[in-house]
Amino acid sequence: MIRNPDLQQRKLVRLAEHVLREKGLLSLPVDLKALAEACSIPLQAMDADEDGVSGMLLRFGNTFGIRYATHIPSEGFQRFSIAHEFGHYFAEGHLDHIQFEAGIHSSRAGFVSADPYEREADYFAAGLLMPSSLIRALLKRAPEGLQSIETLRREAGASTVAAAIRYISETDDAAAIVVSHNSHVDYCFKSEALKQLGGQSWLRKGATLPAGTLTASIAKRPAADRRRLREEADSDILDWFEGTRAVPVVEQVVDLGRYDRVLTVLSCAQLVDDTYQDEDELDESDEAMEERWTPRFRR
Repeated sequence: MIRNPDLQQRKLVRLAEHVLREKGLLSLPVDLKALAEACSIPLQAMDADEDGVSGMLLRFGNTFGIRYATHIPSEGFQRFSIAHEFGHYFAEGHLDHIQFEAGIHSSRAGFVSADPYEREADYFAAGLLMPSSLIRALLKRAPEGLQSIETLRREAGASTVAAAIRYISETDDAAAIVVSHNSHVDYCFKSEALKQLGGQSWLRKGATLPAGTLTASIAKRPAADRRRLREEADSDILDWFEGTRAVPVVEQVVDLGRYDRVLTVLSCAQLVDDTYQDEDELDESDEAMEERWTPRFRR
């Protein structure tokens, strides 16, 4: 399955919103129980001692059911696990390609699987819980960085990781998120505004966290010392993605607890402010545009 990841992600997010709109369920927090009832798909919680998977899609002919894990006592994780199984149900080609053993497909949701169908179901789930048309209004009112992510998580009843990925996909801020495990990068996403900064490298899966950063120092601490951790420091974009231009960065780090992972949020407010300033200077120097006034607002 060879696809453009960015394009496929956008398609899955649009598909999820289309499903909600069609079922009359486009509001936050998304009512997953009502969606299941509309699709005649029963939901069943797994026992707390059943771990190793996030959920299961059950199939018996043309009849389906969803079981979701409860060994992680997080409503956001459980809702994401349910939404992930809906991803397999609705996304094109999944029912024909994912494996069912004795009528059961087991999943590991939460962007931890390298399987492309599991990753697609994750993107669908994030879009299902946080539809673009609804979260854009939230992002306009919320401060940048981790506070925006926490607003999405709270309002949508979503997991922190899913909220972080939707934030990066929809925000106008110059920002990036990095999820790491044992001092190594699991994945990294940049917002469109940050991608415009030329000369940057990319943090690939498995790369060592950049030395000297707050995240790298936190990763060296025992897992027990990181529980419920939330710290912040000033950094520079060059520390993370190299390049040719120094840009101040606010580095916010929060422990995810689940699977011993850490979320880093990098925010570059100055980069956006400088872009706006450059555009203003260009307008003022162009006589043909001297009457033009374009208001710009920082969130």
